[in-house]
Amino acid sequence: MASKKKNKAKESDAGYGSGEFSLDWNVDDYRTEYESEEHWELRRSFMVAHKDRFEEDRMVCLAQTFVNMEFLGCKYPNETMHLVAELSKDIAEEFRRKRDQRLKRTFVSASDAAEQRAKGRSGSTKPNQRQDEQRGSTNPYSRERQCFGGGKPIDLFEGLRFGSLILYLAGGRSCLRNSCTISQIKYEERPCKEPESTEKTKYSEILVNNEVIAVGQGETLKAAKIAAFKQALFLLQTHCYSIKLNATRQTIKVEKTVNGVNINVTKESADSLGDPKLDETNKGYRMMRLMGWTGGGLGREKQGREEPVGYLLKSNRTGLGGCNKPHVNLGDYRKMIENYVKSDDMRDMQFEPTFSKEERASFHKIASKYGLRSGSYGNGESRRLLITKKVDHKTILQEVLSRRNTKFTERYFVQVPMQKAHLFPGHVASLDLEGMDD
Repeated sequence: MASKKKNKAKESDAGYGSGEFSLDWNVDDYRTEYESEEHWELRRSFMVAHKDRFEEDRMVCLAQTFVNMEFLGCKYPNETMHLVAELSKDIAEEFRRKRDQRLKRTFVSASDAAEQRAKGRSGSTKPNQRQDEQRGSTNPYSRERQCFGGGKPIDLFEGLRFGSLILYLAGGRSCLRNSCTISQIKYEERPCKEPESTEKTKYSEILVNNEVIAVGQGETLKAAKIAAFKQALFLLQTHCYSIKLNATRQTIKVEKTVNGVNINVTKESADSLGDPKLDETNKGYRMMRLMGWTGGGLGREKQGREEPVGYLLKSNRTGLGGCNKPHVNLGDYRKMIENYVKSDDMRDMQFEPTFSKEERASFHKIASKYGLRSGSYGNGESRRLLITKKVDHKTILQEVLSRRNTKFTERYFVQVPMQKAHLFPGHVASLDLEGMDD
């Protein structure tokens, strides 16, 4: 049995190679069916030039990173960008030189064609003839570009370490537990048994399917849990798909007025309008600073709330419980929500604070009846109701990655695992999670 070719990682590649690694793999196996000639030529040149310096997985990732930087302008950690820039120096220069030559030829051809048309000597082509020429095109990738995927459907989860686990980045540190629950994967967060916590140092670990994936330490148990969570999130985002709701997505705004109902579109959704925290313009904030407060919640472990307690400001002479707002016909709103359900519109429906508490409660019930998700956001007279269509995470991935459905691409951001970066180079940018320290 023939032994596989192996090579040792060079000293200059410290941190990227891991001892000996196999060279018995084919660069051409990593070409995708819908990848353009230009993209593949550049990516292939990079892998061929440095195949003997890195392990296979690392080499493929670096090549994809290079292409993303060259074509999409993506940014990565400085260490990674410096390494890729050094490795791709000669390859990038040669590629840019060839591209400039092609552009010059294109401009010359366009100039000649314009001159021919001006002189009336340009050859006319019949519409049917042009269609026949397009059908008979010898470009082997034209059909794949017209119909995404062409042949065998892509299995989005094939070969992934955590299978079909999809991270939905919402809800702060509870997002990992919630995502695992939806994917029916066991998730556990607990104090470490080894090493054991001491009075000054606490340890916490996170397990997925009974496998320890992260260990964190800190002066308090809360700090250790946060450290472990950040490690786990980074690891899982490397191996799993991540989905994040676009905070500036379009939302249908429904507002009640004296003259009727106004329906508009806004990019300020209720679930992304956070209540502002106190700043130095607030008198209480300045008093706390004078007493030694440095920010964050109160308490030994800073576990107290950071935002002020909400209140309701009354600015009229209407008695408590009184209402001078126009009457709402629930039948009309029930029909409106029913039409929304039957449509293919993926935007949220947001009912503004002009609706009363009782009216919002009625809308909650109507939404529940039609299988919609509903939630209220804000306090007092700023409270809004947001109604959303329920869509499972696998459907979101299919619509964004495979079908490129604009109703979904404008609503959701998707980050693909590194193992699938060569399939979806436009979705490798890292997505951040808000509220990790809460």
